[in-house]
Amino acid sequence: MKAEQLWKAFGVQADYEAWAFGDEPDHLAQLVCQGIKTGTASAYPVYEAEGEKVPEAGEYSVILDSKDEAVCVIRTTRVRIIPFRDVPADHAWKEGEGDRSLAYWRKVHEEFFIGEMEEAGLVFTEDMPVVCEEFEVVYQPALDEAVQRFFRGDASGHDWFHTRRVLNLAIYLAEKEGADAPLCRLAALLHDVDDYKLTGGDFGVTEHAVQLMKDFGFSEETRDKVCAIIAKVSFKGADTEIPESLEGRIVQDADRLDAIGAIGIGRTFAYGGSRGQAMYDPAIVPQPGKTAEEYRKNSNTTINHFYEKLLLLKDMMNTDTARILAEHRHQVMEGFLKEFYAEWDFPKA
Repeated sequence: MKAEQLWKAFGVQADYEAWAFGDEPDHLAQLVCQGIKTGTASAYPVYEAEGEKVPEAGEYSVILDSKDEAVCVIRTTRVRIIPFRDVPADHAWKEGEGDRSLAYWRKVHEEFFIGEMEEAGLVFTEDMPVVCEEFEVVYQPALDEAVQRFFRGDASGHDWFHTRRVLNLAIYLAEKEGADAPLCRLAALLHDVDDYKLTGGDFGVTEHAVQLMKDFGFSEETRDKVCAIIAKVSFKGADTEIPESLEGRIVQDADRLDAIGAIGIGRTFAYGGSRGQAMYDPAIVPQPGKTAEEYRKNSNTTINHFYEKLLLLKDMMNTDTARILAEHRHQVMEGFLKEFYAEWDFPKA
């Protein structure tokens, strides 16, 4: 996959640079994907000599291998310019190479910088300023593929295509609302992997999400943020929670938007059918306002689900952008129900 293809799959609207590590690009790219390598260093005088801009926090990069194939997207989180002699042990550890010691870092980087400086017509000294860059992995296509396999064969409306729609909605809302789009993307990607409706577990469990993030190199800080989001995303009747962060509220909105409108209607009937629920029974009345446990044990009809959840979601949206989108989708459901009852009662209607 080329850089342009990988960036398009990532879906975030921003500028990026595509590059490979100068020494052992395949090995170092693998360390990045494993979450071991979260830092790199470069010679500041080379930037000056070549007229290039020093990296800044918040910038994105597509990491390439030795064949110029894209492997992941990283985001720069911190940049420090430090004399070579003063580069600290914590940075050496973050670079993730060899035994991760400062002694190892100094040895291999002195050799590398001597050669790089000579090529630029410069001379290496221990006083040379070094650009110490720290970064985090924000996208690996292999994680998307793992989640896609996780939902393979689902026919309850919680399939990969639902996740993909929520992911796209989350990115859209994040960019409109000024939130952290990669964090919203990741949380949306993983929001259903521990869903009690699919796993039979409890509300708020994040076991599968945590393991997937560990497997694909996401930091503990990122894992904690994602778990805080997905633990509160689900609708729980009267016990529904609102995530604290803007990113959490956005992912909740994205999930709710996919539960309403034309897609929401289709998903509702798919889920009801997968659970053996009756489509409609006029003798069974809706019961809105259930507790989380009552909602979880619900065996009501599919039509009643509109009144117990779906028609409530428009007024539960957290963001202005989601409220605008929800208006039309809500009207679609109201129109559907009107037509449903007309056909149900035909020819009396």
